Amino acid sequence: MTELLMFLAVTLGMALCVAGVVVWVLLRQGPVVTSASQSQANVKVYREQILDLDREHANGHLSDAEWQQSRDELSVRLLQDTAVEDEPQLITQAQSWRTAVVIALVFPISALGLYIWLGAPEAISPMPPASASAEAATEQAAPPNLDQIVENLASKLQADPNNLEGWVLLGRTHRSMGNLDAALSAFDRALKLNADDELILARAEVLAAKNQGRFDGEPWRVIREVLQRDPQNYAALLLAGSASYANNRYADALEFWQRARLRLSADHPDVPNLIEAMSTVQAKLKNPASPSSNPPAQGAPSAPASGNAASGATPAAAVASAAGGAASGLSVLGQVRLSSALKSQTSPTDVVFVYAVPANGERMPLALLKTTVAQLPLSFTLDDSSAMLPDRKLSGVSQVLVKARISKSGNAIPQSGDWEGSLGPVKVGATGLDLEIKTQRP
Repeated sequence: MTELLMFLAVTLGMALCVAGVVVWVLLRQGPVVTSASQSQANVKVYREQILDLDREHANGHLSDAEWQQSRDELSVRLLQDTAVEDEPQLITQAQSWRTAVVIALVFPISALGLYIWLGAPEAISPMPPASASAEAATEQAAPPNLDQIVENLASKLQADPNNLEGWVLLGRTHRSMGNLDAALSAFDRALKLNADDELILARAEVLAAKNQGRFDGEPWRVIREVLQRDPQNYAALLLAGSASYANNRYADALEFWQRARLRLSADHPDVPNLIEAMSTVQAKLKNPASPSSNPPAQGAPSAPASGNAASGATPAAAVASAAGGAASGLSVLGQVRLSSALKSQTSPTDVVFVYAVPANGERMPLALLKTTVAQLPLSFTLDDSSAMLPDRKLSGVSQVLVKARISKSGNAIPQSGDWEGSLGPVKVGATGLDLEIKTQRP
């Protein structure tokens, strides 16, 4: 007999013993003497009547003579009614056969079942050999098999194809393993479930990695679109810096990374790497003749190395391009205000976008400012310092349309129901503009 069976047999025997004691108590039969009698009932009644007399006397409803007389009468009657003691009564309790049978069967079975379910029967078995313990410890200490993890995750996603977090995790895992095609496929499935900007940027980064660090084409287009929707998107700013660096546009890379740095607190873990990347770019700007193939500082957040970057503008040209708007001093100045009829239809926290677009019909802003209704009326200046993209600046055109829009959702993309105002075309360099928000988008 094994140790487990022996333990279970002993446990069952002890449970049967306890159940036997309980059953014996339930089944034994004997008279029970009860002291309940009529005389005791009479005593209780008279005591209550005497208490009532005492209360009436205390409340002044009975005189001393009346109270004493009534009390004496009750005492005499009490003695008469309790003069003869009643015989004790014997009560025979019925045997609890049904309860006894239930306890005899259920108690041992339940105790044994609960132990098997909640206990640890395997702990009763003897300790495994030392070699077996060593093998188990080795298995636990072994690093996880990424291939097996990916295979298991892919199997789960086949059964649950709408698991967004699962597809994102699968894409990131493939990316870390260098399986770029598989990573793209996983991100594509995730984007079908949720076209989030962060996922769009993650996919663009994989595309750039697949293209040997080049952001030409779709990756750069995606970054621009995200920045158009959200000019302060941290991940987009990081990738825009990487894309600019890959094209040897160091001044633009520095500008993007500086804007990204402003989004971080002083103790953010990305700050040291980001500062190191900016220092590398600044060194290149001071020495334009340095080799363009050197990547940014290793570990720069979301800034993949661009060892095979395409040759673009020279560093000197990049500096000139970045400084062009500031040197010319070209800007558009004015005041934006809210129509008095709209004050009751807006909230002080509603987001206000003030921006300039080319007069030729292009819709992507050349410069943009973001504020709230609470700040209106507001004096504004649109120039190259408020450019959304370094290669699209206000100083590069002669005429623009100046617009303002109130968005309750805070979305940079115009939506139905937004309130707007527009002026133009006006020449770049115009001042004293009066822009009123008064029209609602259909």
